[in-house]
Formats: sequence, structure tokens, C-alpha cells
Amino acid sequence: MTEYRERDQDGQALRRLSTDARVEARMLDQDKPITDAQRATLLRELTSYKERTKVGGASISWSKLAEGIGVSNSVLTETVRGKYGGDVDGVLRKIDQFLAAEQQRDAEPSIRERQKISVSDVCHAVASEAITCNSMAVITGEHGIGKTVSAKWIQERNAGAVLITCDDKDCDENFVIDALYDALRIGTHTPHRRHKKREIVAHLETHRNVIIIVDECQKLTRAALELLRTIHDQSDGDGRRNTPVILFGDQDFYRLVVQSKGGKRTLLSPQITSRLYPVVSLEAHCFQRDDEGQAIPNSVYTTKDIEQVIKNQRLRIVRPDAIGWITRLANVHHHGRLRLAVRVVEIARRTKTGPTVTVKDLVAALELFLGPDESALVQTELVGQGPSRVAVAG
Repeated sequence: MTEYRERDQDGQALRRLSTDARVEARMLDQDKPITDAQRATLLRELTSYKERTKVGGASISWSKLAEGIGVSNSVLTETVRGKYGGDVDGVLRKIDQFLAAEQQRDAEPSIRERQKISVSDVCHAVASEAITCNSMAVITGEHGIGKTVSAKWIQERNAGAVLITCDDKDCDENFVIDALYDALRIGTHTPHRRHKKREIVAHLETHRNVIIIVDECQKLTRAALELLRTIHDQSDGDGRRNTPVILFGDQDFYRLVVQSKGGKRTLLSPQITSRLYPVVSLEAHCFQRDDEGQAIPNSVYTTKDIEQVIKNQRLRIVRPDAIGWITRLANVHHHGRLRLAVRVVEIARRTKTGPTVTVKDLVAALELFLGPDESALVQTELVGQGPSRVAVAG
């Protein structure tokens, strides 16, 4: 009990979150009635917010907007039309509170948005290179970094792209044939997979805009990977316009590819690895690179990398020693690496006890995000990195 009491006294993050949770209304005084001019201005701002806020390419619906404000759809729409017979001022104050919170959120520079843009840039570059070289590209990253979203992003932006997703059961060569056959919508209904494969290859020979995208490729069996390579090769016997294949996998698959290319005996055959280009980790742009531009396995993030990731007008509020702590956190394995560090910075920026983010603030944010037990394990790993590892990290 003493341990938790002391920890609570040291860490102010949770109390600061609860204290700052309420966003002050921007213009409405709680003690005064709302004027007609204020009502008109508020509803005009709400309509403008609705028009500029996009969900799936279209303006946010009134029902979603009502859900965010905390009222029913009918109450919100009747209030906007001037027909609501209930507590109109109460609804308007909720709208004002909602817009205030959204305004504050928009004003906060988003670290994760920078990551999202970087991921999109990397995926676009890899897809373009695979199309240009008619190769089998590899894009990898840890769970949750955005591989599936990126795979769908590439599919949506290329008219002939098809996406198949593997899982623990659908992962062999039979799955690949059936999934490609269905995704390409070839149209015939042959029950034999041998015939399906022939029709897939024939389809690819005449449809040059096809791109095959495979998500969760690390779950594919060796035979399934070999089948993809065979289909890729046979799509153009001259080897000039082979169908591009883009494989999305985890970091273990990345290491497997890198080891294979380095000459180590692995499950990947030389025939496959010779066609894998480019091979990119979604986190590799923050890794050290070799002379050929490939990410060096087990390399670490440097303070310069971290500064670039969180570079914005708020960087000045993060103390230099805190940057070093974030760098070490980004290099802790099995905890999300950079994603974890970014999230902790975001929390610490909101819960800091002084004008700048300190190591103490970061520790409190880490505990708030992971919980006391998991946070303690991560901090133990941070201490155990050793002087040589810290020196490399800057």
C-alpha cells in the first residue's frame, strides 16, 4: 500500500488529466441567458464544422455530430431548425462545449499525424518502385503501426490492385489460388485449383494494371510464398512486365528477408529473395542504414531521429534530457518502439507539471498509459540498456 501511495504522490499525470478534462466554453456565460445573436453565431459555426469535417470522404452526419455533442439526433436537428421545444439553452451550451474541445484539439500539433504522413510517403514510394521494376516488394512494421490501412490505401489508389489477407488458417497455396481467383473476378467457375492457377496467370498476362497486395504475409507457408513467386514470374515470360506483388508483414518477416539476403540459410529460397525489392520497414526510415540503403537489423533510433519525429512548435517545451529518455524508450524492444514513445510524449505534453516536459513527466505519462506494473518493467529495460547502447542512441 505504501508503494502505491508514494507513486501517487510522485506522479501528477492522472490528477492533471482529471483537472483539465473540462474545457471552458469559448463565449457562453453559464450565469447569463443566451442571446439570439449568440445562438445564430453558434449554429453557424456548428454548420461550418459539419461541412469541413470529413468521414470517409463525405461531411460528418448529423447523427455522428449529435453523438459527439451528447444529445440525440432529433434534438440536434430540431435545435438547428429552431423547432426544439425543450431546453434549447442547455443544448446550445453543449454545442459550445463540443466546439471548444474540437478547437483545442485542432490547435494541438499532432505527432501521430506526422507518423501517418511518413507512412503514406513510404508506402507510395515502395508501390511506385515495385510497379516500375515489376518486382515483389516488402513493407513491414509492428502490429498497429498501420500496415492494413496502408495496404488498403495502395489498393484504393490503383485501379487494378487486388488485396488478399492471410490468417492462421488461410495461409497455404490453396488459399492464395482461391483468394486471387475471387479477387480478380475472372468469372468462370472451375472447381480445380490447377485450372484456377492457369486462369489467374492468363488473366495477368492480359491485364497489365494488376497489382497483387498481400496483408499479413508472415503467416504464409513457404509453399504459398513460392506460389506467389511463380505467378509473378509466369505473368510475363519475358520478365519485362511481371505483375508487381507487394507483401505486408511484421518485423519478424523483415528480419527473415534481411537475413536471407545476407546469405543466411532461411525458409526463404534464393528464387524468392532475388525478386524481393524494395524491402522496407515502416520504421526503417528512423533506423541506421548501410551503404545500399537497407536498414541495419537491430540498429537504434538516435536523438536526431526522435527530434525529427516530434519536430514542431512544441519541441522547445521538451527538455534535452527528456529527449534522451524518449530515445531510449523508442529502442525498447517488444513494447511498440517508436509508437510507444510518441504516445508517451503526447500524454506528457498534456500532463506536465511545469513549463517544460521533464523526465519525471514522461515517467508519469508512461505509467498512466501502461499501468504501474508494465511501466515498471519498461523502466527496468531502460536502465538495463547499458552505457554503450545509450551512447549509440545519442
